[in-house]
Amino acid sequence: MPYTVAASFDKFRENIELSGDHRETANKRRDSIVSLLSKTFDIVEAFPSGSIPRYTALRDYADLDVFVVLHYTQHIKDRKPSQVLKAVRDALADYTTSVRRNGQAVTLKLRTWPSVDIVPVSFTPDASGSVAHYNVPDTNEEVWIPSNPKTHSEDMSTANLAYGTVFKRIVKMIKWWNHQHSSYLQSYHIEVMSLHTFSSTLSEYPWNVYQFFNSACTLILGNLWHRYGNVDGYLTPTARAEALTRLKVAKKKALDAWWATCPPNSDHEKAIGLWRQIFGDKFPPYGS
Repeated sequence: MPYTVAASFDKFRENIELSGDHRETANKRRDSIVSLLSKTFDIVEAFPSGSIPRYTALRDYADLDVFVVLHYTQHIKDRKPSQVLKAVRDALADYTTSVRRNGQAVTLKLRTWPSVDIVPVSFTPDASGSVAHYNVPDTNEEVWIPSNPKTHSEDMSTANLAYGTVFKRIVKMIKWWNHQHSSYLQSYHIEVMSLHTFSSTLSEYPWNVYQFFNSACTLILGNLWHRYGNVDGYLTPTARAEALTRLKVAKKKALDAWWATCPPNSDHEKAIGLWRQIFGDKFPPYGS
């Protein structure tokens, strides 16, 4: 029964985390996608990505991307992103599919968890012939976006090693907050914000969560660039303003909650009440 903020955060983390190691499932999904699409496409490479293999997935909200690297000359050259995604959907005509809202993937609905977002890409080589970056389709703007999910996963793992396991746990908590407050921010955007926020060992959930909200209120104001381009270009002016409003509210409540138990203060009941306003019902009430 949590009577302290520390115990409440531990229980909250248990309530939202996707338990277990699901890399085997992710790899099996990748192999299934390759088997389905190889009848139509010349596939150079395929690999799972997203929150499941990066260990930032939420219970009930876990997603799995499978990047399918297609032969550029045969399937990508001189074609618009929408044409490539349509070709993928046509190849999966016997299955239930849809185009993801951001226009970057085809979602394949499966009978068992998780369904898969298939991202058809090509790659741009560097001087040595290795992958410099992948080119992700954006059917909303009909452009190819440079990205490298492998590098991003490495960045997240490096940060977790440098700052402690609290880092990815806080990322998951912020993602949960986002789900509870209209989901204006994309998962990748939140992860990049976290990379731009923290720079030392993390150990105290209340203060570190406040640090994120405080930093995010600034990062949301302008274009956030990270490695290969603009991370928040998907936000409309209205969505950016709404996200900022929610971040400011969360920042104020997080600071008040932290202060409520900052020595010599010890009002854990007040603090827990404020954290529940931020995170919702998965954050356990005082004494429950």
